Parts: sequence; C-alpha cells; structure tokens
Amino acid sequence: MSQPLHYHHTQPQYVHYTGPPGTAIPAQIINGNIGIAPQDTTHHPHTPQSQSQPQPQASTSTPLVATGDWTKDLVHLAKTAELKKHALTLQLHTAHILSAHASLQEKSRVIQDIREQRNKLDSERTKLLTALREINEDRDKADLMESTIERECSEIRTKMNTLTEGEYAVAKSDVDRLRQELGQPPLPSLQSILDEKTNQ
Repeated sequence: MSQPLHYHHTQPQYVHYTGPPGTAIPAQIINGNIGIAPQDTTHHPHTPQSQSQPQPQASTSTPLVATGDWTKDLVHLAKTAELKKHALTLQLHTAHILSAHASLQEKSRVIQDIREQRNKLDSERTKLLTALREINEDRDKADLMESTIERECSEIRTKMNTLTEGEYAVAKSDVDRLRQELGQPPLPSLQSILDEKTNQ
C-alpha cells in the first residue's frame, strides 16, 4: 500500500502538464498561478485533458440544403397535403353532382308521370273528338231531316189550303145546301173537326 502524500503549507508544489505535442499552454499555467494537482500515479493512469476548442458558428447567409431521407419525407408530406386538398375539392364536387343527379332523377319521374297523364288525356281527347264528330254528323243529319220535314209540312199545308179553299169548300157548300133542303142539320166545320182530331 502506498504512503500518503504530505503537503507543505509554505509553498504548494505543482506538476505542470504540457499537454499533447503541439498544444499551447496558457500563460497562467506557466507562471504558476494555475496548475495541475499531483495524482496517485500508482493506482490511476494519467489521462491528458485537452483544451476545449471554440466551435465555429454556422454562417447565417449559407442556406440549409435538405438531403437524404429528410428530403423524401418533406416531398411526401407536401404531396399528402396537396392530395388532401384536392380530395376535399373532389368530395365537394361529388356531393354537388350527386345532389344534382338526385334532383334530375326526381324531375325525370315527374316528367314520366306528366307524359302518362298526357297520354291518358290524349286518349280521352281522341274519344271525345270522335264522339263530337259523330255528334256533329248526327246534328247535320238532324238539320237536314228537319229541313226536309219542314219543306214537306209546308207542301202539305199548301195542299190543305188549296183543298180547303177550293174543292172542299165547293163540296161542303153543296152538302150543307142539300142537307138543309132535306131538313138535316149542316155538317160541322172543318176547323172543329181538326180541333177534335187534335185533342184526341
């Protein structure tokens, strides 16, 4: 076991470490103001301590260039964001198209119902036009028949008047004169006979 080290209070003794070859030692160490305390070299090997060098700061004027997988990830994120944007736009347009398609189908059904109703109305119209044509034809026939009968009636009246005022009047006068001579009453007038026939 090693003997303990004894230190004098009058003047501390230091072992100056010169560092690796080519390394400058600060003036404070050389002047004896700062030194390295002695160590137990029998148990612990001495490890030289290097002075920390100041790290150079990155220039703010130098642009950062993305390289490697980070660039691919950034491109992937950008494309994903663009995809979401276009997908949202597509979804909105799709909703509008589906709404328009549903409205178009509803209007198509309404048009189909209107066409069926119009076909029924056309069928009824055809039937009514056919019936109207037949009615008009029957009306024309009735007008013609009426005109014919009125003409016949006019001819009959003319004949009646001719007979009443002509031959009938002469014959009636002869019959009434002879009946009066025989003591018989005269025959009823022609008008009374016609009224009696009408009332029967």
